[in-house]
This record gives sequence, structure tokens and C-alpha cells, in this order.
Amino acid sequence: MVLGRIVEVNLTSGEVYTSEFTAQLVMQYLGGRGFADWLLFQRLDRNADPLGPENILVFSNGLLAGTAAPGASRLHVGARSPQTGLLGYANIGGNFGAVLRFSGIQCLVVHGRAKGPVYLWIDDGKVEVVDAGFLWGCDTWETGNLLRQHLNNKNIAVMTIGPAGENLVPFSSIMHGHHDTAARTGMGAVMGSKNLKAIVVRHRKVTKTNDIDSSALESAKKYIRQIKDSPRFERYSTYGVPQSLSACNEMGVLCTRNYSTARSKDSEKLSGEKLHEYVTRPVSCYRCPVHCKAEAKINGGKFSGYEGSRPEFETVLSMGVKCGLNDPKAVIYLNNLCNKLGMDTASTGSVIAFAMDLYDRGIITREDSGGLDLTWGNDETMQVLIQQIAKREGFGDILSGGVLGAAKRIGRGSERYAFHVKGLEMPAFDPRGLMGLGLGFAIALRGADFNNAYTLPESRWSPERAEMELGVREAADRFTLAGKDVLLKRCMIVCAAIDCLGICKIPALSIIGDYDLKKEAALAAAITGLPLDSKTLSQVGERTIQLEKLLNLNFGANADDDRLPAMFGEEATEKGPGKGKKVTDLASMIKSFYRLMGWNDNGIPTEQTLRRFKINLSDRD
Repeated sequence: MVLGRIVEVNLTSGEVYTSEFTAQLVMQYLGGRGFADWLLFQRLDRNADPLGPENILVFSNGLLAGTAAPGASRLHVGARSPQTGLLGYANIGGNFGAVLRFSGIQCLVVHGRAKGPVYLWIDDGKVEVVDAGFLWGCDTWETGNLLRQHLNNKNIAVMTIGPAGENLVPFSSIMHGHHDTAARTGMGAVMGSKNLKAIVVRHRKVTKTNDIDSSALESAKKYIRQIKDSPRFERYSTYGVPQSLSACNEMGVLCTRNYSTARSKDSEKLSGEKLHEYVTRPVSCYRCPVHCKAEAKINGGKFSGYEGSRPEFETVLSMGVKCGLNDPKAVIYLNNLCNKLGMDTASTGSVIAFAMDLYDRGIITREDSGGLDLTWGNDETMQVLIQQIAKREGFGDILSGGVLGAAKRIGRGSERYAFHVKGLEMPAFDPRGLMGLGLGFAIALRGADFNNAYTLPESRWSPERAEMELGVREAADRFTLAGKDVLLKRCMIVCAAIDCLGICKIPALSIIGDYDLKKEAALAAAITGLPLDSKTLSQVGERTIQLEKLLNLNFGANADDDRLPAMFGEEATEKGPGKGKKVTDLASMIKSFYRLMGWNDNGIPTEQTLRRFKINLSDRD
């Protein structure tokens, strides 16, 4: 396997620098998330303004992205977050990472700020800064179409921001096509602050034999068989990730009406099976056998004829269930509206649900909202708010600060219903029914985040398997915090390692779900020819977590930030299997997790831990 290059672009000066991505770097950080964290740890000043030219925006390919590895399409985007002020990152699939890799680039680093709107044109590994004045103000779909016309080339891959990113909305996203988004923590706003409208890569064909020998090809085929042999494969392949909604409703872990209740009697209207009725064609990321994405078309009703992408699971819950909206046609439309404007659907849905909750409780009125009717499930109001947020106009300007920022401006006790961790809106699960995930939300280093932990074993493993794997039977009981410190450490390390490899978590964890990295290590070793085993991957995964913790400490985070919103520890679930449950004794479990990670009681890695992972604080620029 030929390793790519690190290309750094200074938008202020227009200079481009190139260095080699070495095997030594691979063995320490693999790629993707780990390498991005290392770059930010080395280069980014603790006082860097997230929206200033001094912030660094890193596009780091997973080690296996663009190779024969199935499901290895992931590109990691990292910077200091304008939403949280802490480490920010998002992870995107599709084929952009692969196309970037075909051009010989393993990692693209953007510095500075252009004087006016620009885009990066990458052709055969050469990077050019090009005027993008004619694209400024366009939505993400229009931008892609205009670039294809302007360049007279359909064989390009485009990552772009929309109006939300241009207007520096703190939870704006970066889009690739209609389906793939680097959504969370405001990476689109960082891109917009640099006047960088888009990154465009010419798509060059790669022969089937490129970087593939017989053993690597056989290893890739074996991994595909392991994915397809899973009993979960068929449902994920047919209905996508929204197929999980019905099971989550039965478990009683939904976020219905801003966590008012953990179940929804109307949730079946948004199920994977129901959304499948609108699917016109399945869509796959690069070399992935799952095809969990899909194109959709609405037939009938006020949105009749509208075409776009089928919403993902998190979007269905945040824009639908959390807002009391049960119309699948409206959710499809609103999902694509957010994508076109370039906004994270999870944060957008959450902040609208927050506003609806306040309206329902009488904390705000129509006068506060500028005349908007904020009753639950009002999709017409949601359309207006999404546009207002992207433009930072009207009541949408207040909501553009996310639930934390909006609560600070509204006051009146609204803070209690602003569900976030470290300034990032909570994903669409109720932690009172998934205690391990709740601990993960509290600990998560980029803010409330299930991708940071992905604690599926707590609801899938038997007590016997939990005892065999982790030494704690209670780790498989989702209604207790007992054993969740050990479970969370395993899950966080596995997730970090997979993000470093650039493998998607849906085939690796949702479908195969072994959580031991053995299959992934065998695949990585065969593809790269490097001595990578599960122990090495685990070490890299844990080193990545240590770097992220240090970055957050450098940005001013402390142990007090590792907590859940108070409501989840004070009010019990009223319905479902978890009736009567609250998240209690969280503080003691957090301290126990700290000890497992080699941190002191303040959540600071000890000198011994830093030596173990060969992290030298004096090495930073």
C-alpha cells in the first residue's frame, strides 16, 4: 500500500506545503481521527478563536479510506468548535475521502483566511485556490451543480458549505452530495470563517489492481462475507439505520417531545418500513455492501414530487419524534432543507424542539417567536425556523446559538429544558433507559455524542458474555450504571480505533458488532502490509482519547463539564420498560471511569499515563 501525502494550504498567503505521511505516523495514529487529533494537539493554540484565521481545519482520511477495504469511506474533519469552544469534529462518508485518496492526499490541512470567497481545486494532487464569488450565497445542491457546469466536468467530488456556514451558524455542516454530511460541532462555520466555500477534487479512475494484492483482496472479501452473514445485515441494507426506531420505541428510549416521554404512540409512522415506501433507489458509500442510504421521492400531499435523500436515524428522531412531528413526508422535506442550507439536523431539530417545549410550557409566547405558532409537530413553522436559523434572522437568530446559547438569551428558567452536554445538543436517546450511553454522553469529548461511545453491547450482550468480555455481568443491564465504566472504556477505544481506520461503524459495530477489533486488525494488516493487530489498534484508540482529553483541557474544559442535564437524574421515566428509572450515582461512576483511563479525580491524565502513550506536552508548537 502506498501511503499518501499531507497537504497544507494557507488561505491567507495562498501557499501550499507538502510532506509525507509515513509508516511511523501510521503505527502511532493510523489516520483519520487519531492523526487529526495529533495535528491539532501539536499546532493549535489554546487561545485560538474558533472562527478566527488561527483555527486549523483538518480533513484527515481514515487509514483504509479509498482502498479495497469494504465500508472504509470515512473522512474525519476536525478543528476547534465554534459551538462548544472545545475539540470539534465530524465524520463523513460517501466517496469524497476515497477520491481525495486517489489524488494522493491522506490529509488536507487548511490554515488562515482568504480575502474573499474561494474554493480549493485539487487535480492529480495539485491544489489551487480559486475565486468562488459566483458560488457565495448558493445552497449546497446549487453549488455542486454550478461547479460541474463551470468546470465542464461531471467527474468531480465536492464538499461544500451552504448559507448557514457562510453566516457562521455554530452548528452548520459541510455537505458532500445529497446524502453525506460532516454535521456536528460546526465544522461548516469554521469553513465559512475562512471564506472557503468548497473543496473540489477531480475524480480519477483507479484500476482494480491499485494497492491490492491477492491477500489484501481475500481479506476484503472475507470482511464482506462477515458483514453479509450477520442476521442484522438484511434490515440495515433494506431499511437503513431508521429500521432501529421501532425497537427503540419498544425499549422506551426515545426523546419524544424534547424528552417529555420515552415512547411515542405515533413513532411507527416514521419507522424504517414506512420511510421505505418513499425510496426510489438505494445508495452506497465507497465500496460498502450495506447500501444503507437511499434516494426518496414524495408522492401526494403538499410536498408531492419533492425528491431528495431519505433521512438518517438521528434526523428522524431529532426532526420528527423530538419535535412531535409524525409525518414522514414532512421529515423527508425538512431533512433535505437542512442539508441544502448546510445545517446539522440533530442540533437543528433539538433547538426547534426546545423552542416548542418552552411554548408548550408557557415560558415563551407568540410574541417572543415573532408570531410563529410553535405547537408540537407544526412543520410549516419548522420550515420557517430552519430558514431563519440559516440566515440568522428573526426568532431563528436566537435559536442559531443552539439550545445553550438560546437558553442564555431567553432565560425565564428555560435552561432546565436545554438538553446538552458541553454545549452540544444531546442525541435522540433517553439516557434513563441506556445508562451506559448516558455515561458516554456525560464523558464524551466533543459534547453529547453516541458515536464517541456507541455502547450497543449494553442492550445486545447477555450477562454471560458481558462477564466473559468485561468481567462485569451488570454491564449488560441497561438500567444500571454498574459496570458501565468498564463498558464505556472498551466502547470508546473501539470507536476511536475504527474512526482512525476510516471504517464506518454501521457495518463494523451495528451489524458485525464484535467490539474486539480482531476482524478490523486483520483487514488493516492485509491491506497495508504493516504489523497491525488488535492490541495495536486498541493502543492507538486509547492514545486518541488521551489526546482529545488534553485538547479539551487546553481549551478550558474541566471535570464539572462531564455531566448530564439535571432532569435525567431528578425525574423518573413515566412509561415503558424503564418506568421509574433515573440516572443516579453518575458522579461516582465518572470518577471510576477516570481511574480506568489513568486520569486523576479532576479528569487530568497523569504523568504515568502520558509516558505510557508517549505523549510529551513540551512537543507542542
